[in-house]
Parts: sequence; C-alpha cells; structure tokens
Amino acid sequence: MDELQDASGEGRVGVVVYPWEVSIAPAESVPADSALNHVSAPISSLVTIGNRVRVRVGPLVGEVTAASADRLALERGRFVVASFKATGARLVPLRDA
Repeated sequence: MDELQDASGEGRVGVVVYPWEVSIAPAESVPADSALNHVSAPISSLVTIGNRVRVRVGPLVGEVTAASADRLALERGRFVVASFKATGARLVPLRDA
C-alpha cells in the first residue's frame, strides 16, 4: 500500500494522522527530531486502552504506552506538544455538505 500513486485530483480534502504516528512531549521541550508539525495545547482527554493511553491535544490524538504516560506525568489540562512527521499524514476526500 506504500506504492506511489497519482497525486492528481481536485476537491476538498482533510488530513488524518494515525494516533501511533503522533509523539507527545512536555510543552517546555519541543522535540528536536525530524517531525516538523507541532501542536502545543492542553491535554483535553486521556483514554486508557489496555497498556496504551490515547491523548487528545487540540485536533490531534496521540497514543503512548501507559508507562510513558506515567513517566511524562500526563494529565488533563497539562500543556504538551503533539508532533508528527509529514510522512504520517494522509489526505482523505471531504464530501460537500
């Protein structure tokens, strides 16, 4: 599925990023990696799913291990930075209302 496809097209699109493609870091330490897309916002929700935690930051949802959530002291209202690489973004067509 990672084959290059024709990128031509027209119309409205949205951007989707899988939760496992999103990194979460404390707000005071913007990651120094190749991820250039950053959202700095308070955590609006934390949902535990088995040994993983889904973290909503602005319009993004990241997924970290429960151990990482504890180590980072993640809690609702805490400001963090959610980051993702451009290669993690997927375009999806939007239907007109």
